[in-house]
Amino acid sequence: MMKGIGARQGRVAAVAVAALAAIAVPAGSAAAKPSGEKTHGKEIVRLECEGLGPVTVSVPPSENNNGAGQIVGAKGHGIPVSFTTTITDVRTGEVLSKESRTVGRGHRNQPTIGCTGTFEAPAEQFFEGATELPEGVEPGDVIRGIFELQVILKR
Repeated sequence: MMKGIGARQGRVAAVAVAALAAIAVPAGSAAAKPSGEKTHGKEIVRLECEGLGPVTVSVPPSENNNGAGQIVGAKGHGIPVSFTTTITDVRTGEVLSKESRTVGRGHRNQPTIGCTGTFEAPAEQFFEGATELPEGVEPGDVIRGIFELQVILKR
C-alpha cells in the first residue's frame, strides 16, 4: 500500500463491502445524495449487480462496517463475502493500490452474485487528510476506484 492511501482506501473499502457490491461515491460528490433521497446518516452507493442491473444501496458510514447493505426502493439486502478494490491515477494510468479481502459474513454454500462499481474524485479530495500525496500524483489528478464484490442477496 502506498503512502497516503491507507485511511481513505480503508474507508472506501468499508463502504463498498457494506454496500453489497462495488462503488463508493465520495461524500462530497453530487451523486452521493441524490435529490429527494433521505439518507438518515447513511451512505448512498450505486452498484451494477448480476441479474439485478443498477442498484442503489444504503449503508452505515462506519469505517469498520462489514455489515449488510439495504437496497433502496426495493425489498432486500446484500451480505458481503469478498471484495477487490483497485485505486488508479487516471492521468498516469498507474495503479496506486489493489487489495482483495474475504469478509466471511455468509455461509460458503450460499449462492453469491457479483457487483461492481466505480467512483472518481480529484486527488486532493480522495487523499483528504493525508500529509502528502503519493509519489507522482498531482492535486488535480483524477483518482478512480473500482470495486468488485461477491454478495449474498437476501430478499
